[in-house]
Amino acid sequence: MADSGRQIREYWSGPGDLAEEFRSAITLGLMLVVTNQASDGEVEFRSALYDQDVEVPYSPAPQWLPVPDGMALVDRSYPTEEELSAAFADPRWTTLHSRAFWVWVQEEGHPDSASVEIVVEHFDRALDVREAFRQFQVDDDGDPESRGPLTVRNRFDLYCTLLAMTADLDTLVSDWKHSPDSVVRDDMPLVVHDQPRKWWAEVAASTDRLLEASRTGSLVELEPRSVAEEVLLALATRTSYVAWGHDTAELVGVYPPVETLPRDVEWDGRHEEILPHLVGDVDVEMLWDRRLDGIGDPSDTVNVILRIGDLRPAAWHHARNA
Repeated sequence: MADSGRQIREYWSGPGDLAEEFRSAITLGLMLVVTNQASDGEVEFRSALYDQDVEVPYSPAPQWLPVPDGMALVDRSYPTEEELSAAFADPRWTTLHSRAFWVWVQEEGHPDSASVEIVVEHFDRALDVREAFRQFQVDDDGDPESRGPLTVRNRFDLYCTLLAMTADLDTLVSDWKHSPDSVVRDDMPLVVHDQPRKWWAEVAASTDRLLEASRTGSLVELEPRSVAEEVLLALATRTSYVAWGHDTAELVGVYPPVETLPRDVEWDGRHEEILPHLVGDVDVEMLWDRRLDGIGDPSDTVNVILRIGDLRPAAWHHARNA
């Protein structure tokens, strides 16, 4: 990588300040590199400011800063300035060693022209998650008599799966212009595959909300508020998605370890019961049935008979009781 110049300042930043600090550094033409570490019960953000900007040649598989020793890259995204706040809210900042910086990147085939590229990278080394402030909470606000399948272990599995889904959707939204692969988008009903970036950004926001509810044990907040959230929970409780969540938990070192969590011999592992427990009729499952194409339209005969309501993509982010 080209010389980033002399470091002129190093300081700790609040997570809410990072987006604005990046915008200011870009405006002033000063290289800014943000990294994270866990300390004293919370995750801290270290900002290093340099006295000049950096211009790099175009590369289809760039590595503009060297990967830290002993680590491997897990994910790289390229958020816009408007997407910075969401990028820094990614839960991987609280569990994985991560880094953000900006550079001027020369246009492919036109080295005399360059544009700003913001880069966010997550690596495969976990922070000391016992000190991270977003660790999974064992206690919940539910009534033991009515908790049903929302056991601690099932909720932990849901949290891990939503963590994986959040990372997937954040990459999809932040790297939209590069048409990244997305497991979640590919597994959604076909009727939504061609929705625009703004629509998928709302799906990502819904995933973030469910992730936080599953983490904190707020069972009331876990109740889906929209079609999108019902569909997300339908996916998150599939066997293959639970396995994906387990892999993610192992990768990022989610704390506490699952083997330390209390057991419920009646309900543990019955993930498919979670969505019916929360919503009753699981009408959204019909969206995956190609034999029922059009059932999401309120004027569809079957829809009218079953009183399903509006499941068309334009209604996915509306409150279900609206």
